[in-house]
Amino acid sequence: MSGPAVWEETRSGTTGELILTVDIPSGDNPSGFDELVPLLDTPHTVWRAVERAEAPLEGGSLAAYVEPWADAVRAGGHRVRAVLGHRVGSVLAGAIAEALGGPGQPPPSVLLVDPELVDTDTVLSAFRRLLAEAPHQLTAEEVDRLALESDSAAEQCPDDPAALAVRLRSDFIRATRGSGERARARTGSVDRLSVLALAETYDVLPVWARSTALSSSRPDRGLSRSRAALLLPEAGLVAREVSFREWHAEALSSPVVARTVSELLTDARPAVAP
Repeated sequence: MSGPAVWEETRSGTTGELILTVDIPSGDNPSGFDELVPLLDTPHTVWRAVERAEAPLEGGSLAAYVEPWADAVRAGGHRVRAVLGHRVGSVLAGAIAEALGGPGQPPPSVLLVDPELVDTDTVLSAFRRLLAEAPHQLTAEEVDRLALESDSAAEQCPDDPAALAVRLRSDFIRATRGSGERARARTGSVDRLSVLALAETYDVLPVWARSTALSSSRPDRGLSRSRAALLLPEAGLVAREVSFREWHAEALSSPVVARTVSELLTDARPAVAP
């Protein structure tokens, strides 16, 4: 079984069922499910969502943005064992799972690793990663200026991460405005800020409330981070939370986490995309 253009097959299985994985690499931790998947003990095929450009902000929504991923699964009539999300990718995972449900057809199970909502630090981290990935688009002076301006922008809208993402996206496009390589390169590189803006306005908590989360021990990551951002330190946010002693950066490469994920996948409720 091979994935369509919007999905990449990262593990071949024998059951005809799919496990879908979604992660958004961040500036402070670029790890993703490519570390976890080889450690899993599962007979199912695994697809990874391929990041896409063209995330429209004008009148756009995360539900509309994830439709190509859901459409590709529906087109093949695939049976989905579970959808996995990591950090902010957990918001997209929830949206994809919801899209794969339908009248009389519950969405597939959702399993999250250190899930996080979009906050100001998430946006700033993505912007700094963008600056680091643009050595041929910006001079050192431009990078320094944009970094300082991003800190100022964050102070001006501390409680509106979506607005911050839109503003920083505009600042970057304006700084790289021109012809040739600078104009071509910026098209895909700013997409992650657009996705964060859409994800911040998506109400994923009802999906998470039916999901299982695996939480590492770092207090400023995962559900602990989101609880702090919501000022709800005692909130459950998910149906079930499994805690590990592993540090956040080690979670996706941990055999202990992989064993637990494998067990949860065995018990997951598969669904056929309508």
